[in-house]
Amino acid sequence: MNRNYFLTRAAIAAVVLMVSCNNGKDVDDNTRVELRLSSGVDVRTRAAFPATDKQIPAGEKVSVYVDETGGGQLYGNNILTADGNGNLSGGTMMYFPASGNVDIYALHTNATLSTAYPTALTHTVSSDQRTLAGYAPSDLLYAKRTNVAKTASPVELTFYHLLSKLQVAIMPGDGLTAADIVGITIDGTKLETQFTLAKSTDPSTFTVTAASTATPASITIGADKSVNLTTDIVFNDAIIVPQTLSSDTKFITVHLSDNTELVYKLPASTTFESGKKYGYLITAHSTGLVLTSIIVDWIPTGNTTGNATME
Repeated sequence: MNRNYFLTRAAIAAVVLMVSCNNGKDVDDNTRVELRLSSGVDVRTRAAFPATDKQIPAGEKVSVYVDETGGGQLYGNNILTADGNGNLSGGTMMYFPASGNVDIYALHTNATLSTAYPTALTHTVSSDQRTLAGYAPSDLLYAKRTNVAKTASPVELTFYHLLSKLQVAIMPGDGLTAADIVGITIDGTKLETQFTLAKSTDPSTFTVTAASTATPASITIGADKSVNLTTDIVFNDAIIVPQTLSSDTKFITVHLSDNTELVYKLPASTTFESGKKYGYLITAHSTGLVLTSIIVDWIPTGNTTGNATME
């Protein structure tokens, strides 16, 4: 499964460790070279939060750890801040060592981190992802690059998504108008993951799962409506922790203005995987939901259909 989001991949893309001088030419061992970070995200779908389709959102934090290859730590939990335009700044100014190479590790997480490279981590997604303030911090990203030689050319570091993404599009059907649909929740998922990292971890293959001790809860997402589900799709986004949900789990609930609910229950046991995006296209009728689901590894791989009933 290809979960990297480098340059032309939708989602978090390349983070570039930039240097400040010498016009991109190699530098000698006696030159002090600064490491700067910037980021970019390629646009591919109409999402609830367009800013996240282009860049790491302004104000989001990235924690960076740098070791001298074969030696000790140079920088620990150096927190840089995204400005929404591809730049990462703040924290402690970082430099390549006078001689020798470096290993670089970076995390976007809401886990509590220390100066030492993190091992046991707990990351939690928000139960309210209607706004960017709840959605963006829910995303868990990891990147590393080892044995990087000192150079004035950009050193590219690719982040990988470790959680799952949902995109829910809703369109009013028979007996309903857009005004009748007032809310959408994702139900029955655990919001917490506990996992162990090691410097040997390969971000492209690393996966996480929901913490066994966590209790299932609901996630409130946006309720933007689509005009149709073919040429004018508007998604409401959510980040969930990878996990397996059993058959008949109450999964997507559409809340109506008269306090009634339209519910989609999973027709079979369903596993949500790290780094995958799951699209749900829902037509809400007054008598129930007609739903088509598409599982995407950033490239379409198949689809299934299902129905939901009034509760």
